[in-house]
Amino acid sequence: MPPLALGLLLVAAVMHATWNLLVKRAREKQVFTWLALLIGAICYLPVVVFNPIDLRAIWPFIVCSALVEAIYYFALISAYQYGDFSLIYPIARGAAPAFLLAWTALFLGERPRLFGVIGIILLVLGLMLVGGNAWWELRKQASLRSVSKNGLALALSVALCISIYTTIDGAAVRHVDPLPYVVVVMSLATILLSPAILRRYGTSAVAKEWRANWPRILMVGIFNLLAYALVLFAYTMMRVSYAGAIREVSVVFAALIGWLYLRETFGALRVAGSVLIFSGILVIALVG
Repeated sequence: MPPLALGLLLVAAVMHATWNLLVKRAREKQVFTWLALLIGAICYLPVVVFNPIDLRAIWPFIVCSALVEAIYYFALISAYQYGDFSLIYPIARGAAPAFLLAWTALFLGERPRLFGVIGIILLVLGLMLVGGNAWWELRKQASLRSVSKNGLALALSVALCISIYTTIDGAAVRHVDPLPYVVVVMSLATILLSPAILRRYGTSAVAKEWRANWPRILMVGIFNLLAYALVLFAYTMMRVSYAGAIREVSVVFAALIGWLYLRETFGALRVAGSVLIFSGILVIALVG
């Protein structure tokens, strides 16, 4: 594995966990996220202007990826209504490599190897430990049993979306420069989200969220797009299924952030789970 690709993925993982933390702390999460996407698209628009791509050649990738991205953001924000940051994020991000192995094998011709399967098993075991303790605490409270089920379903939906758009984008960057491509995709995803956001919340709620959180919105807008651009560059250097798995080391970073800054529980189970997740990712990346 190229050291540069690994470095890009690790930087992207830290940035991704950070912007998810900022979204989690927002009051109106959907409005916050939409504004961040809008600001990010505007900030990076010069990239497309000065480095244009042939939209006619890759428009199916752009449209499909943007549609799945829009669904992903809705599912992610909804999931955060049902569980804490260090619970939802590990399940949503950590389950994605299992789906991704299947899609890349079917559509990109990347056949999983024995150690790749072993890595996925380690990853799933880690997820059970990281998320299991919090789910158990929720199940002790009868009034929250349905909430925990809803959170789990939404987190897995997020994982499915991640695996689908990763496969689409992994195929696309074989034919196009990753940075202008991701700017176009994110811009279209923002446009697709706009009617639903404005109809549900109205311009007054959007203006209020901007006034209250504009520095964090700006940071998320920059981090979100840049983080995924770094991932796409890594896709051009190595197998998509492996790079997509390595980027989920953000699960470990997110659990630590949730513990340090949100006062969410961590404990021995989550420590062990994080080690297993990290080990599984390494196995997939290095010998899978």
